Amino acid sequence: MPPLFSRLLLRTTRPLLAVLMLMAGGLLLLPLNRATLHAQQTQGLRLPPPRIGARDALSQQLAFFTLGGLRSLAAEITALDATNAWMKRDWPRADARWHAVTTLAPHRVNYWAAAARDMATNAAGDFLSNDHLSPRESRLNARHYIDRGEFYLRQGIANNPDSILLHARLGDFYSDLYRSPQFAKAEAAYHRAVSLGAPAIYNRLRFYNLCRIRGRETEALQLGRELFNDPHNHVPALRTLLFVLQNKLNLPPQERLSIEQLFGSRKRALRDLRTFRHNRLLYPTTGIDAFLNANSSL
Repeated sequence: MPPLFSRLLLRTTRPLLAVLMLMAGGLLLLPLNRATLHAQQTQGLRLPPPRIGARDALSQQLAFFTLGGLRSLAAEITALDATNAWMKRDWPRADARWHAVTTLAPHRVNYWAAAARDMATNAAGDFLSNDHLSPRESRLNARHYIDRGEFYLRQGIANNPDSILLHARLGDFYSDLYRSPQFAKAEAAYHRAVSLGAPAIYNRLRFYNLCRIRGRETEALQLGRELFNDPHNHVPALRTLLFVLQNKLNLPPQERLSIEQLFGSRKRALRDLRTFRHNRLLYPTTGIDAFLNANSSL
């Protein structure tokens, strides 16, 4: 056999042998993989495997990888196709791909977060801005994908209960004013994220949501005062909400933080309270008008 032909044959057969070895290894591990997968599904630790559509070419290719035990590789490939679907605004395909991705790699929390964002923000926003649909059709389609976004976050947390990222994103989801906010759920999600070690900003976000829940003003004031002990939290919104909560709870003067303690000066208090007076964030404003009227000459 000529040396050149031998070298070409060797170059051709080596990759093929590597693929065949991977397939053989995957097939040998298949019974063990199936037993482990069944046990995890029975205990609620993993979603069922993604369905392989007969007419879906990519799914047919993924079947090859999953049978060979290469679920992570299959998830990476599918995530790329989900991104391609996003670029083409093909939201049903994007949803199907993200469902497959999160099923293949249920403990990769960034996949769950990306799927939720793609559905609740990108897909829903696309339908709400679609001039070719009636307002009712836009709202219904947007609502569907917002619900899908919530599904991915909830399922992600079910598979990864100690994920700071997913609890924080769930708090962001419920506190979004464009999605019929649910402040109690947002506060609970941020609280859980903080208890798991989330950065201090999430405790402040928890406070902001707590302020907007009727009947929990005392709890909000307590948390707000704890946050105020840290000078890094001396931001206008927190100062102003402490002022409002004190008024809403009708605290006696000796139990209040003074204007000077909260704002540093009466002049600064007037500036911050005027800015906050007409907020559109659904925050309470109890006592602001009375204070501004009483100090209108300043």
